[in-house]
Amino acid sequence: MPKDDLKKLYDVLELPPNAPLRDVHNSFLRLKKLYSGESIVLEPLGEEFSEKKKKKVLEQIEEAYAKILAARNSEATKAEPLFTEGPPGEKIPEEVDPASVVYSGPRLKKARDAKNISLNEVSKELKLRLELLNNIEAERFETLPEAIYLKSQLRMYAAFLGLPPAKVADDYLARHRAWKEKTTPPKE
Repeated sequence: MPKDDLKKLYDVLELPPNAPLRDVHNSFLRLKKLYSGESIVLEPLGEEFSEKKKKKVLEQIEEAYAKILAARNSEATKAEPLFTEGPPGEKIPEEVDPASVVYSGPRLKKARDAKNISLNEVSKELKLRLELLNNIEAERFETLPEAIYLKSQLRMYAAFLGLPPAKVADDYLARHRAWKEKTTPPKE
């Protein structure tokens, strides 16, 4: 990603381009909180700052955060491509269309392992419990929080891994709903 584009993303999060990852995450959370609720900071603007504008700003904040994390993760993994040659006669995997990928707990673990990031690192950086992250990757749905809480945690984790946050959350929560429907007895 060109440096000018990256600088614009940092500007959205109100940070300098050399900001530590923890500052990037904290700024993301602060700005998201500011623009998502009834903030007293935005109250004086009244109708000048409509819900539509708030939504657009929130989308820009989430996009900037995800792209910054993806850029940082790609810098860390640029050293070697994953596949250069396969065994004799084996076809080298082609690029996968991200839209066709269905994200699950094991796929998140695979993405994390490919970047050589430990769950402890993720836990410390995102301030999520290690047990929660283990349960997400193992798809221990019975131990996970309600979907409304889980969604934001999945989005944060996906952004940290450089994956599309909305797609990861939607795919994972669809699996969660299917599990819940199977295990919940019908109401009488």
